Amino acid sequence: MAVLPIIKIPDQGLKKETEKVEDFSEDLGGIIEDLRDTLNAASNPEGVGLSANQIGISKQICIVRKFTKTKTPEDPKIFKEYVMINPKITYRSKDEEIDWEGCLSVPNTYGKVSRPQKIRVKYKNEKGKQKSLTAKGFTARVIQHEIDH
Repeated sequence: MAVLPIIKIPDQGLKKETEKVEDFSEDLGGIIEDLRDTLNAASNPEGVGLSANQIGISKQICIVRKFTKTKTPEDPKIFKEYVMINPKITYRSKDEEIDWEGCLSVPNTYGKVSRPQKIRVKYKNEKGKQKSLTAKGFTARVIQHEIDH
């Protein structure tokens, strides 16, 4: 599809409440491909997640990547990609962790953010099928960050 510009602060579209996805038609596939292409093109820094409102689409859609450690530095990065539509966190652990976060919409800025170490999120995939995921550590942090958008 297309690599789209990532909206940067102070654009008010980043503060607007996003809409639930009701229609799981072919148009949705185009939005997901645009998100994927834009996330793939992100470099310096590389992105680990991207929400639809960051490319100007006010829908509850995000892509989150869970990275796996490789055996050697020469191995390519391995990740599992989750397309989350209408995501909702249903569980947050009481144990929190403070760690650095960045955002593709806030270039060259990083800050320490406290987040639950473990979460459970329910969402729909691109075909409209209800899914659930329990995540911890960095992956939980990325999911929470993207849902915050």
